[in-house]
Amino acid sequence: MKIKLIAVDLDGTLLTSRKKVSEKTLEALKKARKNGIYVVPLSGRPLPGVLKVFEPFDFAPDDNYAICYNGGLIQQLDGQVIYANPLSHENVQHMIALKRKGIFGPYFMDTKDFYVAPGASAFGVSFIAKARNMGVKKMEPGKKYEFIKGEFVSLPSKMKKFRASLSPETEKEFNISASGGQCLEFNTPDVSKGAALTQLLDLLNIPANEAMVFGDNNNDLSDFELPGVFKVAMGNAIPEIKERADYVTVSNNQDGIAQAIEKFVDL
Repeated sequence: MKIKLIAVDLDGTLLTSRKKVSEKTLEALKKARKNGIYVVPLSGRPLPGVLKVFEPFDFAPDDNYAICYNGGLIQQLDGQVIYANPLSHENVQHMIALKRKGIFGPYFMDTKDFYVAPGASAFGVSFIAKARNMGVKKMEPGKKYEFIKGEFVSLPSKMKKFRASLSPETEKEFNISASGGQCLEFNTPDVSKGAALTQLLDLLNIPANEAMVFGDNNNDLSDFELPGVFKVAMGNAIPEIKERADYVTVSNNQDGIAQAIEKFVDL
């Protein structure tokens, strides 16, 4: 199969359950890039967090791309912004009004830093920000910011109840996606991984039928609905992803990405 771009989700897809990239998967993707195929992380994470994961790949920063914040931001690996779709000031205020007891946040992110909203619990923030390779700042009341994404965090059982409590107006105002059971991520309604991947393919003049995407979870659904793109679900993926896949590979702990590349991609 002729492929010019491979897009990979990170958690549950590229990364094992130990949050590592396996040697076999690393070598398969490095070989693909060496053969002229773009390897694009497709993540809810910010670029600093993506770069932390992609450090072993040693890709040139000015000719490689990352889709971050669930599609709210496309950047070159050197940080240059190709596309951004930030939350409005009204979106941010709406999220602040959603604060609940037992739910941590809202937290907001721009291209570099992790912000704690006024009145939001800072519990665990330094750990979350460190994992994403970001600095932590407190929002200043009344100041307008250009955030790309906001989120709430808690135990999966509490997040399930929190999601169920959101009004139809809130659901309409945001594109809300789950990253695992413990986090709800809020973007503008027209932001999705699928929309951003389509934009990047257009930018690089790559037809959809020469792109391959790997995913496992709820926030991968939009790219698994793109016509033409070859969709590979991980063995550990949720049923909704597997139903939309062209192929179901083995799990993220069994080199699922490498297995599918070896099976389908002409290298």
